[in-house]
Amino acid sequence: MANMKKTVFNHFLQSKEEEEKEKKSGAPRSLHAEWMVIRDEPPQLLDLYPWEIKKVLTESDVGRFNGLDLDYDHVCDHILPHWDRQVVCSVINRGEQVPIVVRDLDTCTKHNLYLRKWANDTTFTIHNYWTKEFVERRGLKEGELIGMYWDPRSSSLCFSVLNRTSNSS
Repeated sequence: MANMKKTVFNHFLQSKEEEEKEKKSGAPRSLHAEWMVIRDEPPQLLDLYPWEIKKVLTESDVGRFNGLDLDYDHVCDHILPHWDRQVVCSVINRGEQVPIVVRDLDTCTKHNLYLRKWANDTTFTIHNYWTKEFVERRGLKEGELIGMYWDPRSSSLCFSVLNRTSNSS
């Protein structure tokens, strides 16, 4: 645990309101003091990005004709709550594909892909150029760890490679 020490800080400057109040009352100026705790080391910071979805890439994810399969619970917990209810129903109940923007935070690029839940499957798939735009372009390999989260400000899925395998380029 970091060493901490208490220090007193005096407040010599007054707000405009305090200054006006003091002038009206005619009372002498009062000084304020405040105890502060100072750490020798900074506090632990949270991760820069909230990687809500982490996935080790499988052979299917990096295969020539497949997309990126995402766990049903991850998509339902971290992506769909940010979407319009009608769109969510069309994806889950009717198996429609929905266009999504995937932002690659490592290369600062945006990619237009699709998210779909196949009717008889319990996973969601990001497809339509996944192989070209991510697997080939980034040289993704089976066993690598990727992270994703939905950014409601940009209405996009943010992506990053979190851990490369030792034989990756």
